[in-house]
Amino acid sequence: MKVLDLNAKDLHSAASMLKVLGHPIRISIVELLEESTRMSVTEIFKALKIEQAIASHHLNTLKNKRVLISERVGKNTYYSIGHENLTEAVKAVRACQ
Repeated sequence: MKVLDLNAKDLHSAASMLKVLGHPIRISIVELLEESTRMSVTEIFKALKIEQAIASHHLNTLKNKRVLISERVGKNTYYSIGHENLTEAVKAVRACQ
């Protein structure tokens, strides 16, 4: 029988990442970045056809939970996925529809 690692800190961190993915726009951002690897805020809000402020809010939330990482290049901020395994989690949840 396999012994489960019930480390509370690790479980809390995993639950926090899953919770932040509980919004359709955030799932769309993760899926978009899976395809494009790295995108600016402008590219993201135009691709998703949402307002810049809405995109920035969700990107900031994803970044704060370490789902995304950002890189500042001049005046632009580029976002990419912080954990490749998260894209697999999103795919798995989408497959359950």
